[in-house]
Amino acid sequence: MRHPARRLLPLLTAAVLSSYPAAGAAEPGPTAAPTLMRVHFINVGQGAATLIELPCGAMLVDTGGERSHDFDSDTALSAYLAAFFARRTDLHDTLDLVLLTHPHIDHVRGAGLVLGTYTVHDVVDNGQAGDQEDAIAAVASVREFVASHPEVHYLSVATSDLPTDGAPLTSPVLDPFALCRGVDPHVEALWGRVPGDPGWGEDDYGKARFDNENNHSIATRVDFGESSLLITGDLETVAIRDLLDTREHASLDVDIYEVGHHGSDNGTTAQLVEAMSPEWAVMEVGPYDRKASWTAWAYGHPRATTVDLLEAGVSGQRTAVEEEVATGTRTFTTEEVGRAVYATGWDGALVLDADANGSISLSTPDVIQPAREP
Repeated sequence: MRHPARRLLPLLTAAVLSSYPAAGAAEPGPTAAPTLMRVHFINVGQGAATLIELPCGAMLVDTGGERSHDFDSDTALSAYLAAFFARRTDLHDTLDLVLLTHPHIDHVRGAGLVLGTYTVHDVVDNGQAGDQEDAIAAVASVREFVASHPEVHYLSVATSDLPTDGAPLTSPVLDPFALCRGVDPHVEALWGRVPGDPGWGEDDYGKARFDNENNHSIATRVDFGESSLLITGDLETVAIRDLLDTREHASLDVDIYEVGHHGSDNGTTAQLVEAMSPEWAVMEVGPYDRKASWTAWAYGHPRATTVDLLEAGVSGQRTAVEEEVATGTRTFTTEEVGRAVYATGWDGALVLDADANGSISLSTPDVIQPAREP
């Protein structure tokens, strides 16, 4: 759907689309997977972990998440990945790529768990070390893993690595996937660590925006035939503005948007939504009623202003629901949502099945992870 001509990829015949065994399986069986890109938005509470399942492999973007006396994202992530690999036995407990958008703990907490449990071929991050004690330790464990496993390929992504003509960055490390039964998946970076301050100034709290690691998040685009996904990490308004200025709008035009910065009021702009024209949007966010520090309740996520932008700009529809949205920190109200806007804090774990022809639908998670305890 909506790709420039240079990005059109070979499509499968209807016969192959209707029945197709997972990569490595000689005959269709219990692990058989249709020819789909399945995007798993894992419920790790206030955090992010997105598993992208392909017929020929899998990649994980970020590793959660929230930890409190009520919730442990490592437990949730571990259970989900175990169930996924129990179904996809053909993948042999292997992740082709682990990509960490930026070194904040709600994105890297489970990195050591993942690297210590599964075979990982490639690791990509933005090269930053983190600025909080727990995040620094998590990132250090990743670097130690890479240093002690020479067979693992590592890449750090900076904006200076991106082509100057506005094209995205790709490499065999960032895009380790070969032809998937006639479809060649593409993984590309549109943003990363910014080497020097572009003159972003200070935020409302007097902190230099350049020093905010959110603005150095890797923005990742994944294409599977005519289906496409954009993950912007926690990019905030100034970085989003520069992303729009320096990247081709065609490379931002996608079907699925993993909503930036957990649906905060500074992680999505009207200009970005217009450039993407998404059909689906999913926010990885905690539930509104877990009242503790470092939660969606404490931050006020997702913000009503962002949900309103998505309601105006997302083309798909869902059965109308009443959901809690924030008007500020620790302050929520109820709003009707009728577009295809979802949130792990509303809906629990979510899976979108996207085929090579650009058709996308909700599917069943490998683990039913409700947004809140019953």
